[in-house]
Amino acid sequence: MKKLTALLAMLGLATTLSAAEKTIKVKATNPSPKARSAVPVVIKLDSETSQAIVKRGDYEIPCQLDDLNDDGINDELSFVTDMAANETQEFTVTLSPDSVPRTYYNRTYGYIGIRDRSEKKQKHQKINSVTFPKDTNPYNYIYPHGAVMENDMIGFRIYCDHRQSIDLYGHRHRKMDIAETGFYTTPLQRLQGYGEDVLYTGSTYGCGALHGWDGKNAIMFENVRNTTETIVCEGPVRTIVDITNKGWRPTADCKPVDIVTRYILYYGHRDVEVQVKFSRPVPDLQLSTGLVDIVEGSEEFSDKAGLRGDWGRACAGNNPKVYDTITVGLGIYVPPVYYKSDSHYTDGKPRLPNQAYVQVVGTKTDSLHYWFTATSHIETFGFSNKDAWFQWLREWKEELEKPLSLTLSPPGARE
Repeated sequence: MKKLTALLAMLGLATTLSAAEKTIKVKATNPSPKARSAVPVVIKLDSETSQAIVKRGDYEIPCQLDDLNDDGINDELSFVTDMAANETQEFTVTLSPDSVPRTYYNRTYGYIGIRDRSEKKQKHQKINSVTFPKDTNPYNYIYPHGAVMENDMIGFRIYCDHRQSIDLYGHRHRKMDIAETGFYTTPLQRLQGYGEDVLYTGSTYGCGALHGWDGKNAIMFENVRNTTETIVCEGPVRTIVDITNKGWRPTADCKPVDIVTRYILYYGHRDVEVQVKFSRPVPDLQLSTGLVDIVEGSEEFSDKAGLRGDWGRACAGNNPKVYDTITVGLGIYVPPVYYKSDSHYTDGKPRLPNQAYVQVVGTKTDSLHYWFTATSHIETFGFSNKDAWFQWLREWKEELEKPLSLTLSPPGARE
């Protein structure tokens, strides 16, 4: 009798666990007449989930669960898929609140560390987040000078000083290697095919940072209460970095505002999605983003409608004795709802690497959204010339303006 009772209890437990699982049917449609690779699919979660399994037919697709606000509860599920022109694909997503998470190979990398200054072999300590107050410059104490995000195509560094400029790490081959080079590739590593720092950002946006705007020049983040850099996640699908500026006053008469700038890099992409959230609606703020004017042989492209790019030869650190001069292409796209106009600034020093191609932007709400992208000539999988790069930028904009169409069932599931 006791054995029967125990068996019934086990069966009841299994039924309860099974009932706790949730299944979502996802239908994704590519509205473009062109094929797309690594198309992100993102599903917002409305219940606690510890395990997700995504299948297309019988094939299991690597996916990622992310806790975006560090409250211990996963907020989003993401995966990527290749799609033919105008194709519709169907997926089955099984969510469980109390199962062991699936483990997939990490195809993205996020890192920030505390610098170890020992004379012997250095062991920089990895951290998830760092906050520094106004008038503190952590530039020489954070390794490698700011948060890093990478996949096998591209790498970026977000400087932790007042500029918060976006620096570019180029890959020679499609493999992640910043964990080994630390953004500071040695001559031997170059010979072995590792990537390297290929851009000098100077006093500019680098590749796509957000700044204020005074009508002639960028306003950076000197006047803040504190700044936080956080590695939100890394995994098989994407890495996310948040930059939080508390109490920013771009001008003396401006009401303080908090800003969270979220950078999202997906596997299989050379572009970064930027989601900006303000603590209040900001119709009073003049804002800007843009690209460093690469200077040597720099050629600009703009469609005067939110898409801008440049192409030229750059030298990381502005030091040809240490770094090679490498051809680099940059690009940025701001949707029409946020785009205001093109501009340019030289920081008062024409033809020095402190000038930039500017996108003047703004929003009447508490959010802002745009993308940036990059390439370098050391890539064995990249672009041969500026015409090819500028054409790719046009096609990239077209793709961004035709987002994936998602239908989730049962009703109530959120995309």
